[in-house]
Amino acid sequence: MYQIEQFDKRNLHFYRLKGNASYVDVCPERGGMVTAFHTADEDVLFMNDATLFDLSKNVRGGIPVLFPIAGQLTDKKYAWHGKTYTMANHGLVRTRALTVAGKTSDAQRAALTLSFSATAETKASYPFDFELLLTYELAGGKLSIHEKISNKSSEQMPVYPGYHPYFNIGSKQVSLKSKATKYLDYNDNKEKPFNGAIDLNGLKESVVLLDGADTQIVAAFNEGKKLVIDQDPKYKYTVLWVQGDAHFVCIEPWTAKTNALNDDPDGLILVDPDEPLNLAVSFHLENR
Repeated sequence: MYQIEQFDKRNLHFYRLKGNASYVDVCPERGGMVTAFHTADEDVLFMNDATLFDLSKNVRGGIPVLFPIAGQLTDKKYAWHGKTYTMANHGLVRTRALTVAGKTSDAQRAALTLSFSATAETKASYPFDFELLLTYELAGGKLSIHEKISNKSSEQMPVYPGYHPYFNIGSKQVSLKSKATKYLDYNDNKEKPFNGAIDLNGLKESVVLLDGADTQIVAAFNEGKKLVIDQDPKYKYTVLWVQGDAHFVCIEPWTAKTNALNDDPDGLILVDPDEPLNLAVSFHLENR
């Protein structure tokens, strides 16, 4: 039987989805992010607790939610219909609290739904009325995230969401099963061939697989297990990032490249009024 528990830790409130020796922790106050995922006797995610519990810091760990954009904007600015707006890196969600909109658990699964809607504050950066629903589901040792983006405005709404998972992977020599044949290295802004492995040692900036449009990514997790990411085909780009020798590798599903609002308007997803966009991604471990 799956269950949902609640607990407090260092002034933050958490929800734990648990069942069959697996659990997922979610913190609505920290951008609605997953802070822990344990399955197959492994802690799948890295977490730097010092950043999680210091509200002045960006969290280094878990699965930060990137919405309505993933990545950075030049000078944190973009223009839309002749007006210039300012938006922080990775958008609006990760620094704001989300609201619990529903939860359920039974013999097959546990699920928690969070909501985030436009306010006068968000419209100063992103001039649209919207509702974001995130449903985290634990079933059979797999964490799934279902995202529903509704446009409450009268015009099309540009989005390119993503996620920023910090996986508990120590090796910076990353092996990936992907259809991609090349990647863009943001360290020198050059396109390079991809043959299934990338050495991320010493890289300060991220790299992004360009032409995969994968519905499944498989990566080496440790000597005995592999990480499997199943995703909607709209996640056309996979971003890889490390930070020095910290014990994580970020393998990030994105729907567009960084700065797309400025550099690639044709690559944006345009959500029509009253026609919600639904996206899904899931994570689990398998034996190698």
